[in-house]
Amino acid sequence: MLLDRDVASLADNASLLDDLALDSLAMMSLIAWLGSQGAVLDGQQRRPATVADLLSLLDKANPLRVRVTSPSGERLGPPEFSARPAGSVDPLAPELADQLVRLLPVVPDDSEFLYDLTVRPENSYRWRYRGLPPSYERFVGDMWQAVMVQFTVRRAADNQHIGHVVAYSANPSLRYCYLGALFVPQYAGTGIPAHAVSMFARYLFHTCPFKKLYLEVPGYNWDQVRSGEGQLFSVEGVLRGHNWYAGRDWDEYLCAIYRDGVDD
Repeated sequence: MLLDRDVASLADNASLLDDLALDSLAMMSLIAWLGSQGAVLDGQQRRPATVADLLSLLDKANPLRVRVTSPSGERLGPPEFSARPAGSVDPLAPELADQLVRLLPVVPDDSEFLYDLTVRPENSYRWRYRGLPPSYERFVGDMWQAVMVQFTVRRAADNQHIGHVVAYSANPSLRYCYLGALFVPQYAGTGIPAHAVSMFARYLFHTCPFKKLYLEVPGYNWDQVRSGEGQLFSVEGVLRGHNWYAGRDWDEYLCAIYRDGVDD
């Protein structure tokens, strides 16, 4: 198993988040790799937190002893944003559920969850209203403004709400749209948000003739996704000092996920 880290840092008690500094996208790749090795994870199971946890999952999946080796220049492969969904019974049907998450269309009963998700202090400054929570009535009125399609993200094991994904400001003639996502804070760094966004991106490419999906990433969100640069998305531009928050200016990154993979 290759973590792209010095072998000396891979002690059994090494934390994937604190010691190895794996962000949500890196955790998504790791979880995808674990699945390819036969390690079964569901939405309620605790995410692996240490190197020892990873070895334990692999030992259960494979009775052969697993060795941790140094990188030798290789990296965990990112999931492909193929226009063809994987695992669907009907090959023409989009994949909107797996053993971890389900994407369900937004209905009126979701409004309270989505409002609570938006106005939480940990999320509010990262999302649409930039730290200035709207009234509930205004929020409900804005829910479909410039939105093409949106889903709630639910845990597959118990159907519990955990997040929200949305495609907005679509331009069909130029074949692009913008993609946004927000999740319950406790899932940060687990890889589940990135996994759900990957599923949503595949759905958009499968259903619509888009050639790319744009992501607007304020600088204070950048550390959560930066490991995906050059693997999952390309940075097409940086708006210097575009955002102001917490007493300082922040850059904004304009990123793109391409239908056919990262653009070189």
